[in-house]
Amino acid sequence: MDLIVSITAGLASSYFFLVFFLYQKKPIIAISENISLVKFNGEDNYTFKFVNLTPAVIFDVRVELTFYKPVGDFKGNNLQGSDIKLKDNFIAYIPRSNDNDSFNLHAMRLRTTDNLPDLWKDKSSFIRLTIIGKHALSGFNQVFVKDFLSVDCITTKKFQSGNYLTIK
Repeated sequence: MDLIVSITAGLASSYFFLVFFLYQKKPIIAISENISLVKFNGEDNYTFKFVNLTPAVIFDVRVELTFYKPVGDFKGNNLQGSDIKLKDNFIAYIPRSNDNDSFNLHAMRLRTTDNLPDLWKDKSSFIRLTIIGKHALSGFNQVFVKDFLSVDCITTKKFQSGNYLTIK
């Protein structure tokens, strides 16, 4: 009887340790509150910045930018979404933060040339940035969502480099 209890206790503790350990192995991404308007090759580019804060590589990163507008029906409101084209919406991998990396490859900037203020006429509309990434060790996915609720999020200031999500 003692053998069965000890085996069961050992299996249960191993299971809980493994679940706890792998639960900690999920991507961590921080997304900036701002959209930066910069000139690039003579055209307006709206850039979004996010940073890999995971202490490991994340890969298979997919990014989606969607403009949502509320539309009424007989029983309330629904959202009508339309995709905003990004120049890069798939990133093979993003390295972890490294002190020897002078190029800050863990901090990514995405851009679109779609004229966002022309789309964003209605105050009840918003833009949603969705990022899905996979942790290199565990393979767990995590979805990160940031809603930009007002056209006031757009600024002509530039993003700081590195882990900073602020603009100056």
